[in-house]
Amino acid sequence: MNAELANLLLQTKALEIAAPEQPFWYTSGTIGPFYLNAHYLYGSRAKAEALLAFIDQQHANRQALAAGLLAAVEENYATDAGYRMVIDSIVRLAEREIGAARIEAVAGGERRDWFFSVMAARQLGKPILLIGKDKTVLRLDGKVEEVSELQGAAVLHVADLVTEASSYVRTWLPALQQRHGKLAWALNLVDRGQGGADVLRAHGIQPFHLIEIGPAFFESLQQSGYLTAATAAMLQAYHRGPRESMKRLLQDKPEILQRALASPDAKLRGRAELLVEQNVYDLPPAFLAACRAAAGASALQPPAEA
Repeated sequence: MNAELANLLLQTKALEIAAPEQPFWYTSGTIGPFYLNAHYLYGSRAKAEALLAFIDQQHANRQALAAGLLAAVEENYATDAGYRMVIDSIVRLAEREIGAARIEAVAGGERRDWFFSVMAARQLGKPILLIGKDKTVLRLDGKVEEVSELQGAAVLHVADLVTEASSYVRTWLPALQQRHGKLAWALNLVDRGQGGADVLRAHGIQPFHLIEIGPAFFESLQQSGYLTAATAAMLQAYHRGPRESMKRLLQDKPEILQRALASPDAKLRGRAELLVEQNVYDLPPAFLAACRAAAGASALQPPAEA
């Protein structure tokens, strides 16, 4: 395991881990034991969000977008030791496992991949390809121009993370194939260990990663004292079966759902309502009704006196 990168994931809060009885609520109405925002490896949440905002602001102005993006990642590489370590790790892995001479271009997908793919391409001395969500492909080389033909070029795709590789299959791979390019390798900073690598192999793409969020990772955090045994057990169970483990947690601790349904936070309450309405964990209707009733009773209680 890449210990330096593991530490950086935690320092930048790219990875946040929940306490055993306080799981995170996701937008899908599901719950889970961690949040992963791998693009925070750019340096921090604030820096990552600032770069995302710039990309959004300049989206219609390709020249300004390309120039600003390149300037931002080059400056960050020069000034942020953590980001520099990430980029250098990408470059070393690519040179060792693939061979720089075999790579004819480096691509990244809109938007978070660009944080890392642009600078990795720069350090490898390769053409920079920016793939849009609309399957456009731009080449960034002093100026920016749209690419219509790649003439069989072997491309390395650098991404912040891979889960089930749906973006690769849906967008990045077809965008390159339509231009007669070959997406030969995928180098993901973080692999969530949820089948993405197998999907990539099935599509003829050789996968690599800097770190995998999985059993070995959780065990190392427990051994270092960062995780309690209970938290590590929750993470291991989630890795083995996300749906089954969280269903079991809700059944064992219904107050998790009850608190969320009664929460004054509209966003949290909405996610809990989505879980109930769609019954995403296939929970018994009587269980869901009891949680709603308990939440309603809790909401009617007057606040405790100070």
